[in-house]
Amino acid sequence: MSQEQIQYIDNYLQFIGVKFIDVRIELIDHLATEFETESEYVLLGDFLRTKRNFARKFEKQWDRSKHWGYQKSLLKRIMSYFSSVKNVFILLMIGFSIFLSIVSLEETVVKLLFFISLITPQIIYMYLGRKPKGMHKKILSAKYMGSIMALPSMFLYLLGLTIPLLKENTIWFFFYWFAAMVFNIAGIQEVLKCKNQILKNYSDLIKN
Repeated sequence: MSQEQIQYIDNYLQFIGVKFIDVRIELIDHLATEFETESEYVLLGDFLRTKRNFARKFEKQWDRSKHWGYQKSLLKRIMSYFSSVKNVFILLMIGFSIFLSIVSLEETVVKLLFFISLITPQIIYMYLGRKPKGMHKKILSAKYMGSIMALPSMFLYLLGLTIPLLKENTIWFFFYWFAAMVFNIAGIQEVLKCKNQILKNYSDLIKN
């Protein structure tokens, strides 16, 4: 299919109200393939007019599937950390750094480092989620990027319950801090992956 035809499909989808880039990516791929392999229509415009209701239904279904899809991606990334020697070594270094902080620094400093390590990923996410400007208005997936950070953010919300563990049970505090770091690092990586892939796919599709 030519670039002009792909652009024509994209323009038509925008015309019927499919405003989100990532939804149009999926629809363009589906509609282009169907038109080339299965369609009996000669003119692309005639074919697209028969797909108006399908496009709208597709957008609603695609919308509902995003939340849990992101959660699964986050958990898969965390599991991947334990699948290579390099990743395991990095985890050990993170764990050692946390342990060293707990046993060698003053309690006030440890609390401050703990808080900073939890709040920083959330700040990074807020920045990434709003760049480039207007992304939430153009990319449906961006509306659900927050679901990627839902589990990691729980460690921050439970901060008040975990700080007392620093005195009462150092081992549990260590594992809580370590798990928080793993979940937050994985969350930021998934947000970056999602955002970059959406923008790249759309750009490549329109260019080719």
